[in-house]
Amino acid sequence: MKKKVIIAVGIIAALVVGFFIISNLLGGSKETKSADVAAKEDYGIEYFEVPDIEQVYINGVVQPDQMEAFAKDTKMTSTPEIKVKNGDIVEPETELFTYEDKEVTKEIENQNNNLSKQYTKKDNIYGKWNRAIDNFNKTKEEERTTTKAALDEQYQTEVDAADEEIIFINQTIADLSTKQFISTKAKFKGRVSIPEVKDENAPILRLTSEGLYVAGKVNEKDLMKIAVDQKATLSVVSNGTTVTGKISYIDDNPPEAQTNQNQSGGESGSAASMSSYNVKLSLDNLNGIKNGYHMQATINLGENKPIEIPTSAIKEQEGKKYVLVNDFGSVIRRDIQVGEAVGDKTIVQSGLESADRIIISSKKEVKEGDLVEANTEETGEPVPAG
Repeated sequence: MKKKVIIAVGIIAALVVGFFIISNLLGGSKETKSADVAAKEDYGIEYFEVPDIEQVYINGVVQPDQMEAFAKDTKMTSTPEIKVKNGDIVEPETELFTYEDKEVTKEIENQNNNLSKQYTKKDNIYGKWNRAIDNFNKTKEEERTTTKAALDEQYQTEVDAADEEIIFINQTIADLSTKQFISTKAKFKGRVSIPEVKDENAPILRLTSEGLYVAGKVNEKDLMKIAVDQKATLSVVSNGTTVTGKISYIDDNPPEAQTNQNQSGGESGSAASMSSYNVKLSLDNLNGIKNGYHMQATINLGENKPIEIPTSAIKEQEGKKYVLVNDFGSVIRRDIQVGEAVGDKTIVQSGLESADRIIISSKKEVKEGDLVEANTEETGEPVPAG
């Protein structure tokens, strides 16, 4: 009897333990499922997809139309005197800085000393002349050895000689004065930049034109696809600022250094057989653009049909219009420039890329940085371009 009781108690205990284990397993599965659902937000997004068109991308750097750095003249022993201030906008022919030629200055001082001596000499001649006349007048006529006319002629000749020497010295000083200070003037309108640190390698100053362009490169595969005056959309890599522009120059020849490197086998793989060519792009406006910015230009090929998107997809912040785009599951912002509205659509002039999936609306608020479904929208298939 005692043995049966022990067996019964063991069975009951096993059933209780089993019940708790099964309950925990079921409960844990529900919690995991709830976490998965929470991680995957149901935004219910409706999309507009930008037509997939062939594009050429050109990476480049913003540069001034003209720039000149003025290095110190090692032949000069003097320090240049800067005539402008940092940040000044100067016109062509504005004096930027001058050097004083110390040797010329020393020679001018010598000539001025000679000039003083000649004036003293001339004064002495007049003094002697006056004394000679006084003596002539005091001498009895029968004792005079010369005439007054002869006396005047003698001293006048000496004065004339002194005057000639004075004229010559003055002309010499005038000629030297044109060489005493060597002036450097601006060749174009631009902004002055004076380095704060004055080391031996620093220029005296730099002059940079206010006009900017983008200096980029295109590989030989895309070279024949582009042309001068072709329109482009350019975006600043660091902050996404977007402006319009066009191709202003295409170099027909690759850089010489690159050609030499390829010929000598300096590169390996496919890059060795692919040349790149210099391209310049002009900018329609310079708002938010600075010298040195890295930019990417997008050139649309084929039919240049304007992109129309639903006006409801366009947002605005601090005067900038933008749209939110599903970029492989991550919501990003694209700043855009818009044109006229046509019904419930608005023409986008720049800022969009081929095959961009623009978020038109959503059941739940979507913001930049959110993670959403990458390939298909939560509420169905992607909406095709209208």
